[in-house]
Amino acid sequence: MWEEESARGRPLCVDLDGTLVGTDTLWESVILLLRKQPWLILLAPFWLFRGRASFKRSVSDRVALDPSSLPYREDLLAALRTSKQRGRKLVLATSADRDVAERIAQHVGIFDEVFSSDGQDNNKAPLRRARLAQAYGSSGFDYVGDSLADFAVFEVATRGYLVAASRSAAGLAQRHGKVQVMSHRPSILRALIKELRLHQWAKNALVVLPVVLAPGLPDPAVLVRALIAAFAFSLCASAGYVFNDLLDLEADRAHHSKRARPFASGALPVVFGPPLFLGLLLVSFGASLALLPASFSIMLLLYFIGTMSYSLYLKRALLVDVFVLAALYTHRILAGGIATSIPISAWLLGFSMFLFTSLAFAKRYVELDVLEHEGKIKNRNYYKADLAMVGAMGPASGYIAGLVFSLYVEMGAHRGAYNEPVLLWLAVPVLLYWVSRIWILTGRGQMQDDPVKFALKDQTSLLCGVMIAGIAALARFAPAWLSSFLHG
Repeated sequence: MWEEESARGRPLCVDLDGTLVGTDTLWESVILLLRKQPWLILLAPFWLFRGRASFKRSVSDRVALDPSSLPYREDLLAALRTSKQRGRKLVLATSADRDVAERIAQHVGIFDEVFSSDGQDNNKAPLRRARLAQAYGSSGFDYVGDSLADFAVFEVATRGYLVAASRSAAGLAQRHGKVQVMSHRPSILRALIKELRLHQWAKNALVVLPVVLAPGLPDPAVLVRALIAAFAFSLCASAGYVFNDLLDLEADRAHHSKRARPFASGALPVVFGPPLFLGLLLVSFGASLALLPASFSIMLLLYFIGTMSYSLYLKRALLVDVFVLAALYTHRILAGGIATSIPISAWLLGFSMFLFTSLAFAKRYVELDVLEHEGKIKNRNYYKADLAMVGAMGPASGYIAGLVFSLYVEMGAHRGAYNEPVLLWLAVPVLLYWVSRIWILTGRGQMQDDPVKFALKDQTSLLCGVMIAGIAALARFAPAWLSSFLHG
């Protein structure tokens, strides 16, 4: 360990990106620039043409990364503070721009000196090696890094330490006598899968709903088209989650549970974000254009524009964000009808809009309920004082969805689709029970950030879903003896 007595006289030099923080500060700054001044991204190729150091300076001149929002490796930070208390000199040695490095050093408050890029020279590992060797080579220094690139510095260091080491870096360290592995990097593949939010793909069952609700048994060919459409929507939705999480890094890190998201926590490097986003879109629209009607691709494009607009602006607009979320759910049903050439009834669209408006309000209620101050949710236009109003509008929307369903049973459900539509009345109390229970749990603080995600894991919610589906199936395919019994 670096706390051994003989090491205290040597400076301890620490890398920043991937080491002290579980992210890349340059990419974080670029994403922040994209969010605040997206038009300046057009100048990025010209900045990069002047060299990487100049590019970093150009970005840092235009946006100020908040050091308090970064995902620090707390175990490393605690060990460094202990070293500082014992009198050891600590040096931040990074390729980040000087403005970024100095703001972070000032925030952390433990570093005696900073080596960084300066707008002309890019302080990557080879240059960092030369600078550290020149400054401390005579008395020696220890170095903390995280990647294979840091081995260039380890060569001239007295001792080397690897944190969040990849398998290849850890293997090289074993063959390198003076480099010690302090911790291993969590699985990037697992973090990538988590970022896709595969559980959220269940929402795209709404795309298949028109086939399920159409009279008679589903046609296999039509069902296949619906499943392809749902897959295309799922990939497009995952692209939207990636985009949203990249833009919401600071807000997510300030949130009690969203801080665990892959990009926010540093489990998935932000550099993976742009290619992942583009790859998901490519496969999504490629499948749509190749296998489905062109009109469905237009619906998919409108959904994508809606999600991007929500991420960039609409989620910060009071109430508009809730209605947009509900509309995006309803849009899935419309897109499923277009993909399968099945008409969608106004009853279904109205029911969907009110139900998902209720769930969107529940999502905002949870965020307001856990807010520890009387101010505003970060990146949202809701204040703690809005809690009561949100808590009133949400259940009301859910009950109106129940009313729409009841009116459908009485006025819209015909024998063309159901043998015994009167049986659908049995689903009404189940639906009202579920909506009421969702809001009671929300008020108790037992609801997750996403009510849909909660419902997919909640046994009572799943039971309610099975009961409603069973009632609908019984109403549609009611046997003759049951019809005789009901009508005497």
